[in-house]
Parts: sequence; C-alpha cells; structure tokens
Amino acid sequence: MTNPIELASGRRIGPGQPCFLIAEAGSNWRMGTPTRDAQMARALVDVAVWAGCDAVKFQTYRASTVYVENAGESDYLAEQGIKQSMAEIFKDLEMPYEMIGPLAAYCRERGILFRSTPFSEADADAIDPFVELHKVASYEISHTTLQTHLARTGKPLICSTGAADLDDIDFAIDHLRKSGARGLALLQCTAKYPAPLEAANLRAITTLASRYGIPVGLSDHTREATIAPSAAVALGGCIIEKHFTLDNRLPGPDHPFAVTPSELKAMVDAVRATERSLGTGQKVVLEQEQELRTFARRGLQATRRIARGEPLRLGDSLAILRPGKQRLGAHPRHIAEIDGRLAARDIPAGDGVFPEDAA
Repeated sequence: MTNPIELASGRRIGPGQPCFLIAEAGSNWRMGTPTRDAQMARALVDVAVWAGCDAVKFQTYRASTVYVENAGESDYLAEQGIKQSMAEIFKDLEMPYEMIGPLAAYCRERGILFRSTPFSEADADAIDPFVELHKVASYEISHTTLQTHLARTGKPLICSTGAADLDDIDFAIDHLRKSGARGLALLQCTAKYPAPLEAANLRAITTLASRYGIPVGLSDHTREATIAPSAAVALGGCIIEKHFTLDNRLPGPDHPFAVTPSELKAMVDAVRATERSLGTGQKVVLEQEQELRTFARRGLQATRRIARGEPLRLGDSLAILRPGKQRLGAHPRHIAEIDGRLAARDIPAGDGVFPEDAA
C-alpha cells in the first residue's frame, strides 16, 4: 500500500487524498527590474490562488551552477527566436535570494503553499526555511550531491522524471533513500516544451506507482489545459504540476507553452470534477440509481388481471417487462418456480408476480 506524504502543515499527498495541484510559475516572474519582478511574482501567486491551486512554485538557481559556460544555444528556444546562450538565459532569470522570503510571506498571506525548485546546494539552503517539501527537477535526477543535500533536510521530496528511464529512476530513488530521504514522490514528465499529447505517456504513472510504491503524479508540459491532467488523475495521479503565465506573448522561454489564468482555472476544475467522478471503486447500486432500478429494470409482471386459482403462464398472463410505476416483480430467474402454477391471489394487471404468488 502506498503511504501518503505528510507535510508539516498537516497536508497529506497521495492515494485517497485530493490531488495536489501545483501552479508552476518557473521563471515567468522575470520582468526586468526588481520592482516589476516582485509585482509579477505576486500577480502569479494571485492567479494560482484564484484558480484554486494548492501550491505555487518558482525556480531558484545561479547560472554558474547549472550549465557549463560555453553550453551554447538551445535548438528549441532558437526556433522561438531566443538565440542567447543558455548561460546568458539562466543568468538573466536568476531569482535573487533576497526575493524568496518576501514572496514566501506573500504566499502565506494568500493561503497558498510556497515552493521553489533548487538547482544547487546553495539554492536549497536559500529556500529551505520557506518550503515544506523540495523538488528534484528532471535534469537533476543525476545530481547526486544536490539529492543528498535535499534528503538531509528531512523534508519530503518530489522527483520529476523527464528524459529519464527506469535505470535513472532506480538509481535516484535508491540514492535518495540511502541519503535519508523520507516521503518521496515521482512525477511522470515529458521533456519537451510544449510536449504533444501523444508524447505525454500517462500510463507511465501506473508503471511508476507499481514499481516504487510511492505517490506518483504528472508534470505536464502539454499546451492543452485539461486532457492530460484529468487523465492522469483517472490513472491514479496524486500530483499535477502545470506551467502558467499571465500572457503567452510575454518575453521569456517559458511563456509560450504555459497555460493562461483561465486555462489554469479550467484545469483545476477539470481535475476536481474527475476526482468526483471516480467514486469509491465499489460496484453497488447508488442512491442516484434507485428510482430507475425499480422503474425500468425488468421483472415478472402480470399482463392482465389474473384471478386467484388461474394458471400463471409466461406469454399468456405473464411477461418479462419493465414495471414503471407498478410494483417490480420477481427476477426472471424465478420463472421456473412460477410458470404453469396457479395464482395464490388476485393479481391486478401490471403488478409484479413472485414465487409466493404461485400455489
């Protein structure tokens, strides 16, 4: 049985709990000046709250600890017209450490969980006082020293799996556990921005859940707002993470594939509706079905008035019919107990007929 993750605030994440919905702000707070950056970050928090998300997540890194200095351009970003080197892009999108505390405080004020993904031990130390759980980003699945550092915080860890195979994940989970990690979860993820729906590979959610016995969810990079998140929940996903922006036309690498505020709200609504539709898994007659269970299910019904002592014969005085407002008769499996015997009572037309009515 998969045990849920326990957060310090009392929130539980896992099977049997409401899906944990993360609005991924990423680097979309960056607007060019400290004042405008802070305003945009708060605006993104406000949207996440309005949409009904459980957490809003940013990213905290320093360019010098992510890519080598001469990493060059990214092909997919160059196709979008962003032809800076990766080092330059990351340098421009660095979140100042001094921005973290006030942003986390604003999240507390708005009643939403603050999160940020670190990319180095120093980043992790900067955010650790302000978060209840940490994230290992997809491309950090081989960053053993960062994983060890995060595990030693004693806080739960969500590990994303974009561009990873089972050998990569096996090693990371084993390493995290040996490093003392408590409360692990995984996210199925496709490392493409945006990812086409046919590459979402949502059935991997059930594979990961079965293999590791921990909560599994989806970090969704598809541009569509509701299909993959809803399907992921139907497959047992416990966490959904989705990039969002105020406007797809804003400059920056993550705005074009992110969902808009109204789409984020539609995603939350779709996930919650999917959860309601899943039910308990027990196949029973529901309260909502009771009316038509007695109105429209077939039973043994009198096709005319039958006098006491008259023969009861299928095709003559009896038929297998829906009763409507009349009393539902016996299940047709009882035909042999009734057919050819005599009526033990006067039976009105349309009334249900039962074995005790046959003398």
